Amino acid sequence: MNTPAHLAASLLVWRKETGWWETLAITFGAILPDLPMFVFYGYQKIVGSTEKLIWTKLYFEDNWQYFFDVFNSLPYALLFFLLFRFRNWRPGQLICVSAAIHMLCDLPLHNDDAHRHFLPLTNWRFESPFSYWDPEHHGIVFAILELLFAVGACVFVWRRGEKPPKRVAMCVLGIYASVFALASAYFLSTALQSLLFT
Repeated sequence: MNTPAHLAASLLVWRKETGWWETLAITFGAILPDLPMFVFYGYQKIVGSTEKLIWTKLYFEDNWQYFFDVFNSLPYALLFFLLFRFRNWRPGQLICVSAAIHMLCDLPLHNDDAHRHFLPLTNWRFESPFSYWDPEHHGIVFAILELLFAVGACVFVWRRGEKPPKRVAMCVLGIYASVFALASAYFLSTALQSLLFT
């Protein structure tokens, strides 16, 4: 799933958490597993790597893969959750559970770019037959479903009359989702053209 959909999922699950700090923690947890990818992409653009090189070779290098997978590890999320639970720090617990929701949503929607979600216990990856982006693995269908889910979650949380923190988060998500929708429309039209005319 794309980052906006992860944020929508976490805000939907934790819709009754209405404080500013709680909402910030939920938001941070929802995007935390994707942060290494943003770091990776930003670094590669700074050093001048091409898009093709980034996504066909550099992304799959062992060191980068380990960096991504550490932040997508369910055992690490559980370990930190237990630590924050012991310290009775609610925002930390929300961060960990929100990150775990992100990972569980990713698990069935990654094919050859699957993460090792059970590090450090095992290097096993679940390579799903479905992908949230790859047309060869039903990516067009899941891209549409994901966008509909994100919009539906935003509308549901907003209409529940949530307090200001959630409404602010929904506005940020709405802006992000709008940009994502435009990018998805371009991606889908390109993918459809390639399928229909090749």
